[in-house]
Amino acid sequence: MNEENIYSEMLEIPVNTYNITYTTPAKRKRKKKDAPKENVKELAIEKANREFEEQNLSVPAEESAVAADEAVAEEVPQAEEPVAQSKPKRKFKVSVIGVQLAAVVLLLGVIVFSNLFMEQSGIAVFFNSIFAPQTEQADNRAYNSFTPALPTDGDVTLADGVMSFAVKGSVYSPCDGEITSLTQGEDGKYVFEITHSTKFKTVIKGVDYAYQELGSTVYGNIPLGYSLGENIELCFYGEDGQMITSYTVDNETDTVIWEV
Repeated sequence: MNEENIYSEMLEIPVNTYNITYTTPAKRKRKKKDAPKENVKELAIEKANREFEEQNLSVPAEESAVAADEAVAEEVPQAEEPVAQSKPKRKFKVSVIGVQLAAVVLLLGVIVFSNLFMEQSGIAVFFNSIFAPQTEQADNRAYNSFTPALPTDGDVTLADGVMSFAVKGSVYSPCDGEITSLTQGEDGKYVFEITHSTKFKTVIKGVDYAYQELGSTVYGNIPLGYSLGENIELCFYGEDGQMITSYTVDNETDTVIWEV
């Protein structure tokens, strides 16, 4: 027996035994690294050559190389070539605005051509009449073409072509016209000259207050002044500047009646 055990039994020392088990970590299997893609073709060619040599095939070198290339082509995945995408064709659309612009340009061209080479054409005359500066036509009506009204609501007396009235109130123009002269006398009263046409005008004297001014357009229903009730005179003048005397007045209808 072992001396250490004998000595332990003599001293009555309890003896304990232990089993120690050592475990070694399992070795990790290294994964085989994939061959670089660049060497795949060479490896496939070498593999094909070895197979042909083992089989002792009497194949020409050119045919074996072609076969090896075909085998490599089968084993090596080929990258898909990108498919060229065709651009969609633009559809030609007719624009309404474009058609309208073309029509306007064509019309302008016709107008310019007609004005340059056909001055008497219908289009040229039409557009010239529209765009030509408008000139006012003179009013050449004679006095007997008008129907004058009395200048006031009161009674009017007539003597040798001069109307007289003494009514307090508004004074009106006998016809529509334009004030071509407006003066004020030393007595403070106004004298109106109203032109109705190139051949007819009215002169009113003795108006106390003037509502209108020189150059104003007056109407038969709008007062041109005011009278305080003193005497006011009115007379008409014709084409030659002579006072018109061949007429009468109707106080009931407040109108002037021309004598034929």
